[in-house]
Amino acid sequence: MLAGCMSGVLGAGLGLAASPSAWAAPDRGDTPARIVFLNPGEETERGTGQHWQLVSRFMTATAERFGMQLEVLYAERDHLLMLRQAESVAARSDPPDYVVIVNEKMAAAQMLRTLSRSPAKVLLIHNDLTDAQRAATGNERGAIANWIGTITADAARGSFRLMDYLCRVNGDGPARVIGITGDPITPVSKERAQGVAEALARRPQDRIEQLVYGDWSFADGREKALVLLARYPDANIVWAANDTMTLGALAAVEAKHAPAIVGGLGALPEAVATVISGKLAAIVAGDQFIGACAMVVLYDYHHGVDFADVGGPRLKLDYLKVLYGENAARYYEIAFKRRNAPDFSGYSRYRLRRAGQYDFDLQPLLNRAAKAA
Repeated sequence: MLAGCMSGVLGAGLGLAASPSAWAAPDRGDTPARIVFLNPGEETERGTGQHWQLVSRFMTATAERFGMQLEVLYAERDHLLMLRQAESVAARSDPPDYVVIVNEKMAAAQMLRTLSRSPAKVLLIHNDLTDAQRAATGNERGAIANWIGTITADAARGSFRLMDYLCRVNGDGPARVIGITGDPITPVSKERAQGVAEALARRPQDRIEQLVYGDWSFADGREKALVLLARYPDANIVWAANDTMTLGALAAVEAKHAPAIVGGLGALPEAVATVISGKLAAIVAGDQFIGACAMVVLYDYHHGVDFADVGGPRLKLDYLKVLYGENAARYYEIAFKRRNAPDFSGYSRYRLRRAGQYDFDLQPLLNRAAKAA
């Protein structure tokens, strides 16, 4: 079962210049919101996976269901291009209502300063600012007044659940783990490694043999895993921080006929299919829905329902789920095989006239999609 909740866990240290309600957008009635998403990924996949294209797909489908206008600009994994795109959007004579950005390659702080010249409201997703960046930039709704919020997935909880599952598959014997995460400074990369470490810290016999940094690609995942497997022939669990590196690590395990189980984070279609085939033990799904969640939050904000009123402007959503066995097959069917993307409009607090925090639980979403089949 794809169980669990996708509850909004809200960060501390908000640094507000005014009460949340003072920053709420007025209810604009039927005027559709116009949004620009500065997507850090590639418009056409070239080796690092389809993650950012899928974020745009689910984001676009959700925007369309709400009648919002979404423009996606791809930076092709070039943070300098992304900065130029932010400059261009900030200079528009007819600005959008909202700009959605990502802290890819630590570029968000500069983008926030650039976009502060625009009347558009800015929402940061997926990768939060680092502590050092926040010390220099401030927090949401502070010195940069049009930065209204940040929405991230709880990457540490997701990787904790992954390692907990892999250890259970491994059995009662000691876990000997090798891992490949992303770069050493990106918050989401660090959080994924943190969750793995926390899961292994529960038993003294379990340990991480070595954790190395990768570039998020299949080729790098395979190369790093080959080196680690040669160095630690007793390793029985291999994990990687995204789907393409996970598939690369699996290729290395198969090439060396190593007796290790493999799992990772990020549910690209090929990764989920490999779980269904039994080659991958598990994969963590949900990251690609972060843009869809952002569209729900912006739709509500645009109609005067401010997410900050229920705890603050930093939303950390606990919705990442471990896929294995039958639940992987069900997820693949609903997320990828069907023509229509999953419908996130049912999470709108404005439409439901519901108070309280957002609860982006995936299970009702998948249940509704299954009944509609």
